[in-house]
Amino acid sequence: MFKHSTTLTVIGFVLLFLGLVSLLLNFVGVDIFFLTWLYELGVGISIFVRLLMIIGGIILIYLAQTDWEQEEI
Repeated sequence: MFKHSTTLTVIGFVLLFLGLVSLLLNFVGVDIFFLTWLYELGVGISIFVRLLMIIGGIILIYLAQTDWEQEEI
């Protein structure tokens, strides 16, 4: 098990939450104030980065919650 699995889980949930909320708010034309720089990069890159945040958050949560010592190879 990771030494800092709780920290990785929290970071994963923050990334997942920010990515989902940012993506949903972007569909109605609103941006989170500290993520406005994403929209300035272009629509395609902006959506790609937001999806990357969501996927990265899910991966971090999964890796942090997996007990690697109990996994069979």
